[in-house]
Amino acid sequence: MGARRGARGRTARGRRLVGRGADGRQPALPATGPQTGMNDALFEKLAPSQQLVIAMLRIAAEDSSARVGAWNLRDIAAHLAATERDCYEPRIHAIASGENPSFGFFTNDEDDFSGIQLESALEEWIATRSRLIDYVRALDGEQRGRLTGHHERYGEVTVERYLEIALEHDQDHLRGLERLAGGLTR
Repeated sequence: MGARRGARGRTARGRRLVGRGADGRQPALPATGPQTGMNDALFEKLAPSQQLVIAMLRIAAEDSSARVGAWNLRDIAAHLAATERDCYEPRIHAIASGENPSFGFFTNDEDDFSGIQLESALEEWIATRSRLIDYVRALDGEQRGRLTGHHERYGEVTVERYLEIALEHDQDHLRGLERLAGGLTR
C-alpha cells in the first residue's frame, strides 16, 4: 500500500453518496513558506470544529431515523473517524517526512460501517484528531509549510493545506447536520 494510491489503495470510484469526499472542494493553495500564525489559527479551529460536529451528532442521535443524505449518524461518525485515520493521518505523515508523495482522491463512501457504534466511532475520531494535532504541533516550519505532496485534485499540498482540508470536511458535515436539525446552530 503506497502513498500513490492513498490509504487502503482507494481511488475515486463509484457514486458519491453524500456529495463530497473527504478532501473537500476547495482548490489547492500554493505552497508558501512556513506560516506559524496560520497553523496556530488552524489548531484553534480544528478542535472546536470537531467538538461542534460531535455535539450535533449526539443531539441528532436521539432520533434513530435521522439521516443526512444516504447516511445515518453512525455512518457519518464512522466515516469521519476512518477519514482521519486512513487519509489525513498517513498523508500528513508522508508529507512531513519529505517523501513528496502523490495522492489520489480519498473516499470511503462504499465502506460498510454497520458494525460500528456511534460513540466508539466518535471516541476514535477524537483520539486520532488529537494525535494528529500533537504530531503537527511538533513539526518544524519547513515540515508544516514547505514540504509538499501532490494531490490529483489540489496539486501541491502541504501539511497545513491538509489540515485546512480536514477543517473543510468537518464544516461540510456540520452543514448537513445543521440542515437535519432544521436550522443553523451558529
